[in-house]
Amino acid sequence: MKRAAVIVNPIKIKNLDLLHRQVERVMRAYAWAPPMWLETTIEDPGFGQTQAALDAGVDLVVALGGDGTVRNVSTTLVDTGVPLAILPAGTGNLLARNLGLPTHNRKNALRSALAGRNRTIDTLKVEIDTTGDGEFDDTATSTVMTGCGLDAEIMADTSEKLKARASWLAYPLAGMKYVNAGLTPMRVALDDGPLSEPRGLTTVIVGNCGRLTGGVRLMPDALPDDGLLDVIELSARRLQWARLVSQVLRGSNKPTAQVRHRTGTRVRIECETPTRVEIDGEVHDHALNVVITLQPQSLVVRVP
Repeated sequence: MKRAAVIVNPIKIKNLDLLHRQVERVMRAYAWAPPMWLETTIEDPGFGQTQAALDAGVDLVVALGGDGTVRNVSTTLVDTGVPLAILPAGTGNLLARNLGLPTHNRKNALRSALAGRNRTIDTLKVEIDTTGDGEFDDTATSTVMTGCGLDAEIMADTSEKLKARASWLAYPLAGMKYVNAGLTPMRVALDDGPLSEPRGLTTVIVGNCGRLTGGVRLMPDALPDDGLLDVIELSARRLQWARLVSQVLRGSNKPTAQVRHRTGTRVRIECETPTRVEIDGEVHDHALNVVITLQPQSLVVRVP
């Protein structure tokens, strides 16, 4: 019999015993052996547990948690060929939404994974230089999108309590106080091209997928397996926010003074001042340089 490992963030689950019974019942119905259960911790939010599952020779790794848990499990699964199944339990559930997976019923999500097919998608390698000395202090994997600028500040300012109360609306609610925020001078280079001249930007977002929470399509043409990074440069001051929000909600790729959209396989972002970075919604250190490189066809995911 095939066997899966379930890597669960226990903070996201109210009744772990009930969860075990539900998952094992679905596994039996599809002739799978009882799964290997591994819980994330503050010290190890999923990397070591995924490696333990791989060492045990499982046929499937199930990530049960929010976007952070999915990203941490995916990081260790990159280029292994072992498929990932996602049982969403977070606020955004961005990779699940972009892949058309069930997001409101974990039993249905598991059934979809066991009865579905493999889809091999791209991932992003994110390298962060916090000091400006050209050395990378942190390297991470992104499956959905990485942002440098105001989007990261908003995510850093969104409390878990607000997310629990307002779900995905927590992010725009937290962002309202940044309407008068200033612009950060940044230089951006795609592929082997030169860095642009410094330009005041609100944020730069590099995406593997284009759909945000609430059904908003920030990058309408982005596909997780198209071999391209979609790059959005956003710039808005005060009264320009209405035009910027309108263009984003309409899913328009038309270049304007507020929105610039390009594609490539490698992006370098150089910031004049330390600027906060977010990776799949998880906030990282302030950075002076960020390099994001496409890792094509590097992660196998179970989809309907």
